[in-house]
Amino acid sequence: MQDIHRLLPAAFEGWHYELVYKSIRHIYFRIYPDKKIVRISAPHQISPKTLEYAILAKSAWLTNKITTANHVVQPYKPISAMTDSCSCMVWGKKLPVVRKAFKSRPGICLTTESEITIRVPSGYDAKKEEKLWQRWLRSLLNERIQTLLEKWQPVMGVVAAECRLKKMKTRWGSCNTSVRRIWINAVLVHLDPCLLEYVLVHELAHLEEPGHTQRFYQIIETYLPDWKSREIRLKQIALRQ
Repeated sequence: MQDIHRLLPAAFEGWHYELVYKSIRHIYFRIYPDKKIVRISAPHQISPKTLEYAILAKSAWLTNKITTANHVVQPYKPISAMTDSCSCMVWGKKLPVVRKAFKSRPGICLTTESEITIRVPSGYDAKKEEKLWQRWLRSLLNERIQTLLEKWQPVMGVVAAECRLKKMKTRWGSCNTSVRRIWINAVLVHLDPCLLEYVLVHELAHLEEPGHTQRFYQIIETYLPDWKSREIRLKQIALRQ
């Protein structure tokens, strides 16, 4: 492999470069913020001089992209193996988790605004506990969504046939206008509630205007005048996990 590091911008802390030769016709530069990798894919037959020119031409672009990626916030997600000292992000707040031995049915609850209590028998199976956390987080999200639907549907004059949850890698929400079904990203339970509200209003607006037209954004502006600031906050969160 050719020594390309002398041509590239100094790698930021934790980042590294990869040069991969493939059966392709052009050179491609890809940034992977989650892995902190810059991957350069080049044709097998490329000459060292051509590769050098291409890398030098992309130097400023790479520096800008890596700098931007370093400031992207990763989404909060629950820890699979909960421990006495762990915490969990709920509605944008990092709350301590208090574990209590309990012989009856396992459960999780927000005992106060600043603490989560989990009650499970001693030695409770880790996989079962992870499922318990997932069910609890989904119940919190579904409850908040229902409250928001009751608030916004009458105001906007639209009704969703159903609203479901799922983990999505590229979207915070989606709307199937033909069947009037809305999907909400389950990760939103870990973020500020105002971001969930924006996503839901955004998808409800699609029931009136399917495309991202000027009229669509006028609808959003009518109900959420600060929608742009909420959208910017969501764009600063990397969905890929």
